[in-house]
Amino acid sequence: MLEVKLGRESLPRVESRVRPSSVLKSFVTFVVTVVLLVLAFYFLIPVVWILVASTKTQAELSSTGIFSFPAHIVLWENLKLLFTYSGGVYVRWFVNSIIYAGSVAICTCVICSMAGYALAKHKFRGRNITFFVILASMMIPGTVTAIPLFVVEQPLHLVDTYLGVIFPLIASPFGVYFLRIYIRDVVPNEMIEASKVDGASEGRTFWMIVLPIIRPALSTLFLISFIGTWNNFFLPLVLLHNQSLYPLPVGIESLLSLINTAAANQSLPLYQLVITGSLISIIPMIVGFIVFRKHIVTGLTQGSIKL
Repeated sequence: MLEVKLGRESLPRVESRVRPSSVLKSFVTFVVTVVLLVLAFYFLIPVVWILVASTKTQAELSSTGIFSFPAHIVLWENLKLLFTYSGGVYVRWFVNSIIYAGSVAICTCVICSMAGYALAKHKFRGRNITFFVILASMMIPGTVTAIPLFVVEQPLHLVDTYLGVIFPLIASPFGVYFLRIYIRDVVPNEMIEASKVDGASEGRTFWMIVLPIIRPALSTLFLISFIGTWNNFFLPLVLLHNQSLYPLPVGIESLLSLINTAAANQSLPLYQLVITGSLISIIPMIVGFIVFRKHIVTGLTQGSIKL
């Protein structure tokens, strides 16, 4: 009887301990949700503004509210004006950005996956030093390396070329670090050893076994590298002088720089060109996030789970 009584008396104590933690968990969830909604709203404001502004004429940009649509939407006219300006140079900039970003993203995934695999699964002299040097290189901002790259590439005749922009961006220290951690935690050593026992070479093991396993991480790195190269401004600005080789950020900046020059006195709708061009430039990134969203979440979280 005493044991039953003690058991019954201890039950409310257990409930009293559970209830505060449950309330606290609900409160934290609510606060986090509110903060995320506020941040999402904050980051979507520029997107909404540029979408609304691209539907206006140059006169309506200053005469109407920043978030009010005009009576007559001229988005189609602005797009026609953008794609026909200066012989369709914007289309050339768009294609250049695809070439730069796509080439860098593909090469980065291949090179960084090889380097990450070597650092994660192979023991060799100087492995730790090499990894620490890669980590240290992540601390160097890109604006510091742009000028030395120009000095190095000029004798090699890489200035004003596609390769001059692509080569410096291929070896990503973050990509090597990210894939090294991912491969170390996700790819089983037993699977690699089994492939070697079956007579598979290192190359066949990497291409046929390792790459399929790390596909989520490669999708994440591809998108990160693509967006980083797509938005890269300073390096192409330093290395490129030919307008036909400009990517979108440099090309749009060149349009913006004409606003206070003689071109502005020729009644050219430069603001419409800049705003509409900026709107088109963010579409590939939005599509990329929609297409790779599941792979991004898997790639960023699965590497933290030890298999």
